[in-house]
Amino acid sequence: MSYQRIGISPLSGTFGAELSGVDLSKPLDDETFAEIRRAWLDYKVIFFRDQHLTPEQHRDFGGRFGDFQKPGFVPVLKDYPEIRRQEVKLGGVSQDIWWHTDDAFLDIPSKGSVLYALKVPDAGGDTVWANMAAAYDALSDQMQNFLGGLTAIHDVSFRNALSAIDKWGPEHYKNVRASVPPVEHPVIRTHPETGRKSIFVTEQLTSHMKGMTAKESEALLKFLFSHTQQEEFLCRFKWRDHSVAFWDNRCTQHRGIFDFSADAYRLMHRVAIADSARPV
Repeated sequence: MSYQRIGISPLSGTFGAELSGVDLSKPLDDETFAEIRRAWLDYKVIFFRDQHLTPEQHRDFGGRFGDFQKPGFVPVLKDYPEIRRQEVKLGGVSQDIWWHTDDAFLDIPSKGSVLYALKVPDAGGDTVWANMAAAYDALSDQMQNFLGGLTAIHDVSFRNALSAIDKWGPEHYKNVRASVPPVEHPVIRTHPETGRKSIFVTEQLTSHMKGMTAKESEALLKFLFSHTQQEEFLCRFKWRDHSVAFWDNRCTQHRGIFDFSADAYRLMHRVAIADSARPV
């Protein structure tokens, strides 16, 4: 089905597209919104350039796709508690982060995220997404069947314990751990709208496979991480001021490339769209 109201420029062979002909600061008619929503499902991550959004406009666009996920323990805007403030001023050359799916440590992870760049460095700081549905499709039938019966444990503190304690202090970290205990999710999940299966494990949050020895779990996760991060499953986006990225958390994972200069500054706002059911 073609698109009549928006322009589509694919960014990779398997997913990701830049949309044009849309001003997100203005109310969207139902037909244009329907095409944006279809592009989001078709391409899994969509991008908009040169968008000048107030917090209210950012919130209103995200709200067209569902209720907002509660931000939890991350900074938010004072008058817009749905909007998470992501501010980074780096003093190092490289601070890569782990591959992850937003809110995978929750019982019901968010289904989508809308990230708006207010200020970004001229160079560095790209974000890379992985198509977890295409990665699943590339597995053998035997491996698909094997993984289909497995579950894994996702833990908010798995890779973040030391940095979280340093940032929040041991007492606050203890409270966070108590409020967000580890959660069990299927290794292969089915998208509730498209019906496509995808791999659902991430370096940052998946601590281990349930029911396996430590060595078995480590070996299988190492294979899955390596498999899903192959170039043919990736889409990379170079940020500019006033760019917007909107991705489907139910079939992608992503990581930031923090290769900024020592005096670089980045400010972004993000809203997370809540899902209505646990992954299956």
